[in-house]
Amino acid sequence: MRMPMLFAGAVALVAITAGITWFVAQSRMESRAKANIALVLDMWDGVINRADRDAVMKYIAPDYRQHNPNVAQGRDGVLKLISVIKNPPPGMVPPGRKTFNRAIAQGDYVVIIWDQPQPDPAKPGETYVGQAFDMFHVQDGQVVEHWDDTRKALRPWTPDGD
Repeated sequence: MRMPMLFAGAVALVAITAGITWFVAQSRMESRAKANIALVLDMWDGVINRADRDAVMKYIAPDYRQHNPNVAQGRDGVLKLISVIKNPPPGMVPPGRKTFNRAIAQGDYVVIIWDQPQPDPAKPGETYVGQAFDMFHVQDGQVVEHWDDTRKALRPWTPDGD
């Protein structure tokens, strides 16, 4: 009689330990996801909204990989981008300002959904609110990679247009 009770106790202890371990792992993943989302939103504000060189140096990894065809690779490419944000070349129409809608994160990847004014093809000169996305890969407190839904522009987003 004593052996089945010991076995049941051991099974219960293993189940409780597994449950606690799972809960702790979930909490850590949620904390990491929230921290990565906060980092990406802080980066966006500093780099894109304020075109701040210090934000680029803080948040963008030196070997940053860019999948947007209009922005050069590496941290230097982002530094060139912020100079275009501050002083757009003649004839360049910058994309509409993105407004945060929602974010999701999984591991080191963060996806931000934005509301963004889009040119209305049916009403020239007017815009409508559409959605855009950006996905970031975060490592060691910096953004190391970026994807978005951007297509090639007539001229690249560089100070000299090449």
